[in-house]
Amino acid sequence: MSTQARHATARLVLGSADRTLSTIELDKPAFTIGRHPDNDIALDHLTVSAEHAVLALEEGRARIRDLRSRNGTLVNGERTDERWLEHGDLIEVGVFRLRYIVDDPTRSAVDPDAGTARLEYLEGDPPYRCLPIDRPIVALHAGEVVAVVSRRLAGYFITHLEGGSFARLNGIPIGLESQLLADGDLIDVAGVLVRFRSAPEHTARA
Repeated sequence: MSTQARHATARLVLGSADRTLSTIELDKPAFTIGRHPDNDIALDHLTVSAEHAVLALEEGRARIRDLRSRNGTLVNGERTDERWLEHGDLIEVGVFRLRYIVDDPTRSAVDPDAGTARLEYLEGDPPYRCLPIDRPIVALHAGEVVAVVSRRLAGYFITHLEGGSFARLNGIPIGLESQLLADGDLIDVAGVLVRFRSAPEHTARA
């Protein structure tokens, strides 16, 4: 395991519908998720099983495992029994969403000369299609919401352009200020999930 992984810290951003409810620091080896109040992450809704899933941390990595729940556990829209997580992954448990965020102090801004960055769509037909950022500004459209990704000397930035709601960066609305992107960041434009990749050698799946 690399030094970068050992020093990374992780958290879950809990939300439902368009609301962010809380942030959960992943500061112990395992977290149980379910409707029963004894769970580490208690989600009080009938769409959540009493003991729904467990998230375990192993040597700086996180793994989600479904506990034979009634409605299943989804990661980036795909039902899964067990799966390793990477920065920006979206876990769906009933009506709740849990965004897995890795806060790594060694992560830096994208070097604009390191190669062509790209945007990977995590859903749609075909899934995991890529949009290269091969021009100064690339627009992301979904419904009435439009955001743009621009290449600058300091790296790549996402900015709100139009629409009644903001795109979300790792579960947090981007607001009116431009936000610096880092490799693996997850962008949610009106429910359309897109992962930012800084260089061609990165793959779409973990």
